[in-house]
Amino acid sequence: MKGKNMKKMNFTSLRCSVILLFAAFTLTLSAQPEQQNKKLYSFNRQGVYYERQPIRDADYRTFVDLGFGYAKDRYNVYYMGRILPYVDPYTFSLRIAVKPYPDDYSMDDDYDDDDDYYRYIITNNAVIYRGNKISDSPRSFKDLGWGYGKDSFNVYYKGKKIDGAFTSTFRVLENGYAEDTFESYYKGKKIK
Repeated sequence: MKGKNMKKMNFTSLRCSVILLFAAFTLTLSAQPEQQNKKLYSFNRQGVYYERQPIRDADYRTFVDLGFGYAKDRYNVYYMGRILPYVDPYTFSLRIAVKPYPDDYSMDDDYDDDDDYYRYIITNNAVIYRGNKISDSPRSFKDLGWGYGKDSFNVYYKGKKIDGAFTSTFRVLENGYAEDTFESYYKGKKIK
């Protein structure tokens, strides 16, 4: 009799443990979308805020949250709460670079492709990487994947210009490797 009661208690405790684990897993999953959809900007008649910090001189009447950390009003364009002084708010709009080959992106720990902070943002008059203007040639700019991009004049790796790279023959291979007519590159640096 004792053996049956012990087995029944073990089964009951196992069942309770599974239910608790399932509940914990469900709560974890339901909390994730809230974190991912967190609004960075908020505004009301008292002012405009980036992560609850006021943005001085922002116009709440014309303020628009554009996503990806960008926003604008009639006076300025903002990235992560900072004014981008070189961007005209009247012509600024986001055109997100599309992955040419979705499976060809790096899975390096230092480059999270799904994070919008690590993408090239192409606007009407500039190319921006992590809030910094890197190119004045948005019409010719191409996101090549693996952190590489190029316009008619320069090749970039994670927003930094690669000196001496030939744009006309530059091509991305995979796993951070690339080449042009004369050189091979790994993560934006020449291989010697």
